[in-house]
Amino acid sequence: MGGYGSGRTGGRVTTESGLTLSLSKLMRDRLFRPGCAWGGSIVWTHTSTGERVGSIGYEAHLGQESGRVRLKYTTTRWDGERRESDYWIQLETTPQPFGGQRWWFICPRTGRRAAKLYLPNGAFTFASRQAYRLAYRSQREARQDRALRRAFKLRGKLGADGGIGDYVAKPKWMRWRTYDRKLEEIFAAEEVVDVHLLGFVQKLEAS
Repeated sequence: MGGYGSGRTGGRVTTESGLTLSLSKLMRDRLFRPGCAWGGSIVWTHTSTGERVGSIGYEAHLGQESGRVRLKYTTTRWDGERRESDYWIQLETTPQPFGGQRWWFICPRTGRRAAKLYLPNGAFTFASRQAYRLAYRSQREARQDRALRRAFKLRGKLGADGGIGDYVAKPKWMRWRTYDRKLEEIFAAEEVVDVHLLGFVQKLEAS
């Protein structure tokens, strides 16, 4: 369901140094279902080995325009401290030009919309990239570099100054059809970034 990493690096903590909840992937995998109450487990695995690297329990209660998700899990910090976490995260939608909605998390720490939430190593609560001031680890793979630059370039054209997965507001002057197309382009570029970040972390752990 997103990136997983272990260990520490110098400087700011990165988005790859923990677990990631990607709302679009949760929807595609039907773990979150609009109009339904659903529950189970969210599991993170290495794509190459199938090894489980993390899991949490969840309950998703989604209406047609809003909802909430309960997360339950145990985390262990690097110093051995363990904590049982059990809390709710709100979800809401923004309208699409042809009658649908786009779903967003409401970050429990900032109150802002986000498409992705992160649980960095050492943290206890899933929250947005901005809440943890997460950085992006520089990558050597050209395709990812291009996708990352493209994502930020597309975000900039819409007047957004956030990072990967952050909410992008529709400019008042832009047509809904154009806005929706631009969002799809942004999300497509960000999916490439996510895939390569996960592969990079797995290579680091294997070495």
